[in-house]
Order: sequence, then C-alpha cells, then structure tokens
Amino acid sequence: MRRWNGLFCWLVLVFCIGGCAGPPVEPLMPTPVLFSELSLSPLDNIPEDRRWKPRRVYYATTRERENSLQRIDYSNRESEVISAGMTLIGFGGDNLTWSDLSEYSRLEERPDVVDLSIAGLLEAGSFKPSLDAPVSEQAAEGLAFLVNDLNRAIDDAPDQDLLVYVHGAKVNFYNANVFAAQLDHFMGREMTSVAFSWPTRQNIVSYGSGGDVRRAYRAAPALASLLEVLAARTVARRIHIVCWSAGGRVVTEALEILHNRNDTLGVSPRDRFRLGTVYYAAADVPTQIFLEALPEINALAQRVVVTMSSRDGALNMAEKFMGGGARIGQRNQRQLTDADWLALLAADRLEIVDVSRNWEGRGFDITGHRYWFNHPWASSDLVLAVRSDFGPEERGLVPTESSILWAIPADYPARLRSLLTQEGLKLRKTNP
Repeated sequence: MRRWNGLFCWLVLVFCIGGCAGPPVEPLMPTPVLFSELSLSPLDNIPEDRRWKPRRVYYATTRERENSLQRIDYSNRESEVISAGMTLIGFGGDNLTWSDLSEYSRLEERPDVVDLSIAGLLEAGSFKPSLDAPVSEQAAEGLAFLVNDLNRAIDDAPDQDLLVYVHGAKVNFYNANVFAAQLDHFMGREMTSVAFSWPTRQNIVSYGSGGDVRRAYRAAPALASLLEVLAARTVARRIHIVCWSAGGRVVTEALEILHNRNDTLGVSPRDRFRLGTVYYAAADVPTQIFLEALPEINALAQRVVVTMSSRDGALNMAEKFMGGGARIGQRNQRQLTDADWLALLAADRLEIVDVSRNWEGRGFDITGHRYWFNHPWASSDLVLAVRSDFGPEERGLVPTESSILWAIPADYPARLRSLLTQEGLKLRKTNP
C-alpha cells in the first residue's frame, strides 16, 4: 500500500473542499519526440496504486503572500522571507481518465487539450534567506516541517533526485508550479519537483526597463539559501536545476553565491551540494556575466547544459534594447573572443546544444523563445539530460568542430529509436 506523507494528505483535503482552486491554466506541453517516436508513455512504469492524475509540486517563493479568504496567493511584491509549501497540480478535467492522460502523453497529435491548473495549495513554513553567509541552523528550522515531508516524498519515489525549476520573466506563481509539474510529468513522475518562484511582474515593460532584472538578482541569495537547505537537510541523491530565460540570471548569480560563501572543508563543492544537471534553456544571461561565473558553476555541477537558437526573438530584442551584449541562448555570438572560447573550453562539465545547427539538413529550424518545451526535439534532450546520465552522443546529439558544441541531427528520431530501444527506454540513473 502506498505511503502517504503528512503534507500530501493535508493537500488532498484542501483539494477536496475546493478552498484553493487557482483560476489560471496552462496547456500540457507537446509530447517530447522520444515518447511519440517510441510510442511509449512517460506514465507506463507507474504502478497501479500510484495512478492519480494530480501531481504534487513543492514550492519556495520570495513573493509576498496575499491574505485572502478564498485562497492562498502570492503577489508580485518582493518578500524578505522565503515561503514554502506544496501545490497540487490538476491534469485535465473530470472527464479525462488516467488512461486518457497516459495515452495523450505519448501522442504527437492529441485529440483534446490537457489543461493544467493549481487544484490545491498549502503553505508549510518560511525562513529568512541569508544575503552574505550560509543559512544558519536557526533560520533553516523554519522549513523543518516541509523538509521532513520532502524527505518522505524522496524516500517514496523510484528516483531519489530533486528537480528545481526556475522560471523566466512575465509569469506568476501559478505558472512556476505548473511548469515544474509538466517537466516532472514527462520525466516519468519518478522524481520530486520544487518550483522556485521569484517576483517578476506580468508585463514586458517591467523586465525591459530593468526593474525585474534587478529583482532577479535580488532573488538569487534566496535561491542559494534554498539550495543550502536542500543539500544539508534532504536525502536527495542529486539536485537538478532547469532554468528558463531570465531565470538563468537568478541561477547564475545564486550558484556563484553558493560557491563563494561556503567553505567546503576539504569536500568538493560538487560532493557537498550534490548538484546534478544545471540546464539553461533559452537563457537571457549576458555571455560575459555567464563566463565570469562559469568556473564556480562548473565546480558545483555534474553537468551544465546551455541551449541556443538562431532565431530567439525575445533574446534578440533583449540584446538590442536592454544592453549587456549577446546572451548565452543566442547562436552566432559575434562578441566571443579567443579568451572567451578558452574559458568555455576550460569548463569540463559544459555542453552547448545549438538547436539551429544544420537546420537546412533537417528542413526546419528550432526557433522562438519557448522552443525548449514547445518543440518535441528540444524538449527530448532536456528530459534525457536531467533524467539520465547519458552523454550527448548517448542522447542522440552529434559533435561539431568544438568539443563542447553539439547539434541535433536530421535523423534525431531514428537515433533515439536506436539508442533507447537496445534495452528498452531506461531513463533511470545508474551512476552514483
């Protein structure tokens, strides 16, 4: 019989009485080609006693909580504390069965849209992040109840890894949780996911004028503090991070802070903080800022993946109107010097995936700012890079003239069929 942890039981109660229904909805992302091409569902290996459509997501946010009689909500205002808890993400309406959801999750073309929304929310604790020093034991006690529940969830999961999702600009608290849930969904629902929500506002003016860029950097110490607590107090085998767009600024600054303010006492930073894959999807991080932080990021992470596209309109506009030079998510970065390339090549954990490389041979480019989840080829590499220990060639990518630069070939689906059906689709990690 499945073991139900305390927070989850409370969340089910909140869901049943309908007290925290969140009105915003997001559609389920397109099925990654690794599932549609192999005609497999990410839900195939879930035992019958775990086949429940909603999915729980833990969260941590530096948004200020709004008091409401109807439901818990978090505003665009910045808070001095990190609030944390759990959301329950609903997949589809009442008429969508588990079998339907499993079938839709392997189809390239779905007969219906599967909407995701927050069906329940429970705040479980808070603590004040540290700006210039590691989190104190006293401060971390504010998350004791949540951490205990999180550890039970990790123990109960087939894969003892954590996935932390850090969103981009122009989104709200709900969006952060829903995106964490659907990434978790296509990774087989075998890990435990955490959404980190920083207080960006829902308009491009706030970001383009620089206000939300400053908010992103102000949120970085909170993310560093959260990673310190997760490393010190959870039983997670590895902690993976997926960041999108402006979320890359939060992550880059946070990892630099995490490395520089912690004395590892003879233990490598990678062993102490157990960071697995750090995946920068279409990241709006100025290249020079990334290069400055890269040695620290490389020292912390098992793998660092950066994706770039030739036609990412949002990043092109950011470079043009916001300054700061080229972004790491842009292809053909004209400003890279020989010294820059030497710095990139010195990072032995770095992989750059150029999703536009040799697009003529494919007959299509992979473009836009949302390609990392909207395009089934790009999302497949994200899933494999986080969900497995496969190297780039094992994930179906092909090398280029640079040892750190990889491309998606024209026969990518066929390569996935060949690579992933030799012993079946085994995404579970094997390396310690």
